[in-house]
Amino acid sequence: MKPLPQKTLHVMPLVFWALFAIVTVLMLIELAPKQGGWPYWDKVQHALVFAALASVGYLAFPQKKRWVSVGLVCYGALIEWLQSVLTMTRMASVSDWLADVAGILLAIQISLALAYYARKPKSNLQ
Repeated sequence: MKPLPQKTLHVMPLVFWALFAIVTVLMLIELAPKQGGWPYWDKVQHALVFAALASVGYLAFPQKKRWVSVGLVCYGALIEWLQSVLTMTRMASVSDWLADVAGILLAIQISLALAYYARKPKSNLQ
């Protein structure tokens, strides 16, 4: 596994903050009530969004992975509170926040697995 080029790594903080801003806007826009569908789909969406945020955050700030994780856990709670205060069609949900945390944990596991396989000698990967 080749490391990312230095040029790519330099742009990652910008990518992280852009993604952070987009997620914030999307989490706070008014939504029409949904009808039918799989009842847990929004939890999957929360987990995937926070896994993506954490993964990009780990690339953007590789020496501060712990702070990225803690910050995103707090951000998830803040977003839930803001949804209940700033919107009429959304409400705070502990289960949404737990899905956010699950996404962060998924990103941590992926990051650890990639780091492990990056350190392994190539002859052992077969």
